[in-house]
Amino acid sequence: MALDARDWIVRLSSGNVSRAELERFQAWRAQSPEHDRAFAREQEFWQLLQGVSDRGELAAMKPSPAARWTLSRRAVLAGTAFAGVATAIVAPRILTWVTTDFATRSGEQTTARLPDGSTMLLNTNSRVALDFGHGLRLVDLIEGEAEFTVRPDIPAPFRVAALGGHGETAAGRFAMRSVEGEVAVTVSEGAVSVASGGPAGARSAVVVAAGQQTRYAEGGVPLPAAAVDLDVELAWRTGRLVFEGEPFRAAVRELGRYVPERLVIATHAYDDSPVSAVVQTRDAHAAIEALAHVHGLAAHRIPGVVILIS
Repeated sequence: MALDARDWIVRLSSGNVSRAELERFQAWRAQSPEHDRAFAREQEFWQLLQGVSDRGELAAMKPSPAARWTLSRRAVLAGTAFAGVATAIVAPRILTWVTTDFATRSGEQTTARLPDGSTMLLNTNSRVALDFGHGLRLVDLIEGEAEFTVRPDIPAPFRVAALGGHGETAAGRFAMRSVEGEVAVTVSEGAVSVASGGPAGARSAVVVAAGQQTRYAEGGVPLPAAAVDLDVELAWRTGRLVFEGEPFRAAVRELGRYVPERLVIATHAYDDSPVSAVVQTRDAHAAIEALAHVHGLAAHRIPGVVILIS
């Protein structure tokens, strides 16, 4: 049924539909409510895909109006019309990486030794820049997530900056995450002083001890430190994600950080019931599909381009 709906989408978009074909389409859509819903879902999918194109991510592969429908319908349905689009998405990322010292792609982790002898574990889709010199140990977490094990016998404080704030310590082990405009600082060993910018005069610092976490939004002040389960918060270090009552959309978005495709959740996919699961990050694609299925939804994937939850 979905293939029939997609076939009609392509036919109707061609601009060369005869009156007889239009009558056949109307008859097919009127046959059952399932046909009507299937067509509406597929129409939303292609509208969302076009929206991605309009934002520039597919622009490099968008055919001219004259050539757009010279492709076979089955090629479009199979997604092969978009086979080269991964380049349009990946290339801008590569350009930004040249301004960083360490970066990871989707699903990758890397361990690095920093200039002062401290170590860093960089998680998926993350970028950092370093500024180490006399009296200075600074890591700029541009995006993503990393854990730092700080060498203690250096007189300069060790600072990690993100979204206008920072975490600072002389020794210990802590993780920082900067995703979707929010920073989380989670401490495993020692203590970390976390400060962030806010309205004039509102700048403040919070001391986070081992087993605790604080968060701050860009332009906001850090929340009071609170106890967390380190095995849950830092499960990513061992290639796992632990969801304990996480809203569906938040769980799917987190899994989306481990796949190369752009993740789009359709407007009608409003289910935000809690998710409790332990998944392997290497199986992120399968986990996204399984979560969608459990919630009565489907995951449409064009490899390297987009995953639509609808």
